[in-house]
Amino acid sequence: MQVAQVNKYHYLKGGAERYYLDVSQALRECGHEVRHLAMAHERNESPIDGDRFVEEVDYRGAMGPWQKVRQSLRVIYNGEAKKHALEMARSGVQVAHMHNIYHQLSPSVIDGFVDVGVPVVQTLHDYKLVCPAYLCMTEGQICERCKGGHYYQAVAHRCLLESRAASAVGMIEAYFHGAKGTYGRISRFLCPSRFMMEKVAEFGIPRDKLVHLPYLVQSHLYRPTPEAVGEYCVYVGRLSREKGIETLIEAMAGMPSNGLELRILGEGPIRARLEEKVQKTCPDRVKFLGFQSGEELHETIRSAAFAVVPSEWYENLPFAVLEPFALGTPVVGARIGGIPEMVENGVTGRLHTSADPDSLREALLWMTSSDADLVAMGKNARQRIEEDYAVDAHLERLLSIYAEVSA
Repeated sequence: MQVAQVNKYHYLKGGAERYYLDVSQALRECGHEVRHLAMAHERNESPIDGDRFVEEVDYRGAMGPWQKVRQSLRVIYNGEAKKHALEMARSGVQVAHMHNIYHQLSPSVIDGFVDVGVPVVQTLHDYKLVCPAYLCMTEGQICERCKGGHYYQAVAHRCLLESRAASAVGMIEAYFHGAKGTYGRISRFLCPSRFMMEKVAEFGIPRDKLVHLPYLVQSHLYRPTPEAVGEYCVYVGRLSREKGIETLIEAMAGMPSNGLELRILGEGPIRARLEEKVQKTCPDRVKFLGFQSGEELHETIRSAAFAVVPSEWYENLPFAVLEPFALGTPVVGARIGGIPEMVENGVTGRLHTSADPDSLREALLWMTSSDADLVAMGKNARQRIEEDYAVDAHLERLLSIYAEVSA
């Protein structure tokens, strides 16, 4: 089968890209032809025959008035991206698999494929389908104000980049494609978590188009050390408001002075604020290690006592949980979004109430107590990866979906 994998970034930027690149590789290894449609970028993976790339777009860079208008129109409908999609469709692609297409590619790519009879499926990595700002979060709180098509709320609350102008573009994009029926042309929406599936159904996405399909994990790339238990916990991810890191620091500030150390891996817009908070509350218990990748990252995670995922938004199926599990490391996770589908109390880690530092501190204390068998939980976590996120089983289900929509 010839498949188009479509995502705005063609390099490892986050969880969506991890899945997009992994599923492309897995399909090729099974003998299928994979073509990519993405944005041109200096960090892109090496292209293969048939890949296509649209002009690079940097919406955060300096632009003049005309450039801003042009780029805003591309957010709503990118003619170049549609042209590439049409040409790929006419070259023999049998099914197109969308991932994160917004802004840099735009939903125009859906029309490009469907206009010439190529069916489209989309993996929902975030809530952009129902929320102009992706997160269902506004002003630091969970938000569902746009439910029912009330996208003007995004402008009222400056949800995109804390800018009314950027939020207005997001609002217009949502109304335009809603009126045009663009998303109605997608045959199936693949939801990595059951929470995602139920939440978008609440917003009006037809249930007969929703399929629960968790991510795959290439477990052979992760080498656990089953008997090792470190003396620190680790947070890995973007340093941004919705990730709950400030709550984690508050929880750490109340821990025993001779207790657990926290190591924070990653970069993001609130790093300076987090560092200032640490200096004021618990300077000897928290270390910022910056961005890590590859074996260095794996070694830091596998050597930790456990990982912490203290999110305060509707997480989908975060790799911040999957990756520690694959390395045999249990997880303390917030009871929000899809995390409770992954973390089981006393089996693969410990859950806590989201945005509650006292509840998080209790979870941290339990994980460092004699009641917690970290070795057993780490082994259980790795077993979950091998059983629930196996590549072969995932591809069998995915290919059956491709065949179903292509029939």
